[in-house]
Amino acid sequence: METIKKLFVMIEIRDQQVMEVSYQLLALAQQLKQQYKSIDQSKEVVAVVMGHQVSWVVDECYRYGADSVLLVDDKKLQYPSTQHTTRALVTCVEKHCPEVLLIGATVVGRDVAPRVAASVRTGLTADAVKVEVDSDGLLLMTRPAFGGNLYATIICPDTYPQMSSIRPDVFEKHEYLCEFKEPEVVEVLFDEVDQIEVLERIERKSEGPDLRKANVILAAGRSMANYLPLVEKTAELMNASLAASRGLVETGKVSSAYQVGQTGVTVKPSIYIACGISGALQHTAGMDQSQTIIAINNDPDAPIFGVSTLGIVGDAIEVLEAVQKHL
Repeated sequence: METIKKLFVMIEIRDQQVMEVSYQLLALAQQLKQQYKSIDQSKEVVAVVMGHQVSWVVDECYRYGADSVLLVDDKKLQYPSTQHTTRALVTCVEKHCPEVLLIGATVVGRDVAPRVAASVRTGLTADAVKVEVDSDGLLLMTRPAFGGNLYATIICPDTYPQMSSIRPDVFEKHEYLCEFKEPEVVEVLFDEVDQIEVLERIERKSEGPDLRKANVILAAGRSMANYLPLVEKTAELMNASLAASRGLVETGKVSSAYQVGQTGVTVKPSIYIACGISGALQHTAGMDQSQTIIAINNDPDAPIFGVSTLGIVGDAIEVLEAVQKHL
């Protein structure tokens, strides 16, 4: 596939709103474009908008970092199946042969990304937490690996586009106010007979707080499973939101809605207090951008202290009991 120097971002629309991760990926694409400048100044950030009667999205794309927009507007994309979204995106990729394709690691994105990669015969780095350009112009895509025990940096040197899915809130969105241009309309030939038909969409009600908006978070690890009332009471007294590590969630005592980390949510509160959490990369990937991180662990060599602002070596239960006496 002969590439044409374009950095594609899939724009995901849900309930007539652009998903925040799409804006975040436009900002990331602009950062990559700047890194490419020492090698090639002709890079272009392209937003791929797919839906029905979604021309209103075009202005938003230019506002948040698109240099140009591809628009696929079709009634079949009003309530799209994975089949339709994949077909539309593959059509755009085959027509323009981009160098990079970024997709949000949402429920939809995690389904579409591997299908697109297989269709155009390229690789995919899923759930990347860091994306950079090296001196040869290759994308360095970093993600946690081996159960979150280390970071792996992956390259895709022989096939294009270089694809990565990225979880919401790993990167920040920014306003760029790029010059408006009329979008290029792309016609897609969908299969006459749909293999999948969307009959109804039922939104799942949230089981917990929106941790992404929390200012203070008190997070507990597996070792706190039998002391949740203590943790919950302390969080209430501190006016903090309760969160959990994957280990605690796996005990079944806390809903996955409270999970922070690579397989949970990414948070950036003013204060993050980690109680009895060892600090595996799987967890720290979701909270290491917090402004202040306070770690409480009885193991002085716990990895969590490597990312913490303040550390307390001690029994988390005893520390929380002492804290309660002063609240």
